[in-house]
Amino acid sequence: MAKIKLLITDGLSNDGMDILNKSDLFDITFHKAIDKESLIKILPEYEAVAIRSATKMTKDLIDAGSKLKMIMRAGAGVDNVDVEHATKKNVLVFNCPGENNNAVAELSLGLMLGLLREIPRATAGMKANLWEKKELVGQELSGRTLGVIGFGAIGGIVGKSANALGMKVIAFDPNAEKLKQNKEYNFVQTWCSSIDDVFSTATMISLHIPLMEKTKNSIGKTQFDKLKDGSYFINCSRGGIVNEKDLLEALNNGKLSGAGLDVFEKEPVSKDDPLVMHPKVICTPHIGAATKEAQKKVGIAAGRYLVDYFKEGKTTTAVNNG
Repeated sequence: MAKIKLLITDGLSNDGMDILNKSDLFDITFHKAIDKESLIKILPEYEAVAIRSATKMTKDLIDAGSKLKMIMRAGAGVDNVDVEHATKKNVLVFNCPGENNNAVAELSLGLMLGLLREIPRATAGMKANLWEKKELVGQELSGRTLGVIGFGAIGGIVGKSANALGMKVIAFDPNAEKLKQNKEYNFVQTWCSSIDDVFSTATMISLHIPLMEKTKNSIGKTQFDKLKDGSYFINCSRGGIVNEKDLLEALNNGKLSGAGLDVFEKEPVSKDDPLVMHPKVICTPHIGAATKEAQKKVGIAAGRYLVDYFKEGKTTTAVNNG
C-alpha cells in the first residue's frame, strides 16, 4: 500500500517524528521556513501537511493542495489556517489543544514579574557596568488585583498561580456560569459580567482569549480608558485582538505603567516598532509555547493524531467537519 505523503513545514519534535516513523504510514518531507511560492508548487503532491505558527495556510495554499485531506496544526490556535475554506474543500483541520498551557501561563507570569521588578532594565544596567540599586525600587504582585480575560485552560493556570502569589483574582469568561461551579476556582473573587468591568477594577490585566472575527481589535481605547492610572497589561494570547495604537496611547498617557507583550498584530514586527521600542514595554518574539517541555508534548500529540486519523479515522481534535 502506498504511503501517505506528509509535508512538515515548521518542524516537529523528535518525539513526534518517532511516532510518525514507527507507524510506517507516511512518506515524510521536511521543509523548514519554506516560502509561500514554493509551497504552492509542491502542495499538490501531499495528502497531509503539519504546520506550526510560521506557515499561514491561506485560501490559495489550501487550493494548491488538491490532494489534501488533513492540516495538522501542531499547537492550539488555528488563526493561521483558513478553517472556513478548508471546510469547503473537505480538508480536516486538527490542532493540539492543551499541550502548551503551562508554557504560555508561565510566560504571562514571568512578564508580570519582569515589569514590576524591572528585571530587563536591571540586567541591561548590570551589563553596562551600572549599579542602579537605589533607582530600581519595584512593586509586588501580592495584594494587587489581577483581571484574567478568558478563563480557559491557560487563564485558569494564570489565575491559580497568581492567587498562590497573593494576588486578588477577578475574571471574565463567556462560560462563567459553568466555571463558577468548579470548586477549583473558588479563589476567583469576582466573575465580571463584561471585559469592561475587568478593566475598571483590576490593576494588572492578563489576556487569554482566541483571535477570531468577533475578538479582532476588540480591546482598545474604550477599555484602556477605564483603567486606573498606573495599571499593567499582559498579552500572551494573540496579536490582532488589541488595537496597538490605543495600547500605545495608554502607555503614553499614564493609564498603563507598563505592558508585557509576546504577540503582535503583524509578526515578525517591523524595524523600530513603536511598541517594541517603548520604554514601558517588555516583550518577547511570540515564544509563549516555546519551551522544551511544551514542544515535546505538542510533537507527541501531533504525531499521535496524524497516526490515529490515517490509521483509524479518528477525528478527536478536528476543529471542523471537512
